[in-house]
Amino acid sequence: MRAPHILLLIGLSGAACGGGVAATELPQTPPAPGPSASASGAAPSPAPSTIATPNATAGTATAAHVDMKAPIASAMGSELQAIGLDPQNLPPMQKLDPKALRGVMKLLARSLGAKCGDCHSEGDFAAPTRRKRIAARMWNEFAANLTTMDGSAVFCDSCHQGRFVQLDRTDKKALAAWMKASFVDGLKRRDGRSEECESCHVGMDMHFLGKWGAEHGSPL
Repeated sequence: MRAPHILLLIGLSGAACGGGVAATELPQTPPAPGPSASASGAAPSPAPSTIATPNATAGTATAAHVDMKAPIASAMGSELQAIGLDPQNLPPMQKLDPKALRGVMKLLARSLGAKCGDCHSEGDFAAPTRRKRIAARMWNEFAANLTTMDGSAVFCDSCHQGRFVQLDRTDKKALAAWMKASFVDGLKRRDGRSEECESCHVGMDMHFLGKWGAEHGSPL
């Protein structure tokens, strides 16, 4: 039976859903919100609410509004095809050739409204970082494994929609209900297995992204 609570996130390139990251780890300048389109039948978005984001000058937390938006079909299918990838059958990120990987990085940045330095170490783009490890796992676990309920391809833009931060964690009960409607009931797995809270929160671990980011030997 599907658990009634789910505190997942997708954050990519640094907290794939934007959650599970401390305020001081978010980009210095919060990106502008992306398009507000939602998939047919998706759960309605709640009113914008306030979360903590860093102050670029003082380094302290300031208020920012995040309007949670239900996942939608990716708008980047043709661009993925242009770099030789099938959006309906994405390979594991570690198997991307260098040229495709460079193209993917540009799409990831646009999907999240992020800059290269938000995930990469300055002066050494090949160095492993917390956000690169999370991005790789989100690619492998979400983008490559999920579709919308009508079978449309899901990519990073499906959830982030141009925003680095896409979840509001101030009301955990409301977030749990929204995530169940948007992710458990709104997406399906390519392998035919049922999508559940535990698909991501193994053992209902609410902080799995921290573990992903701390892994050693991850492809990124």
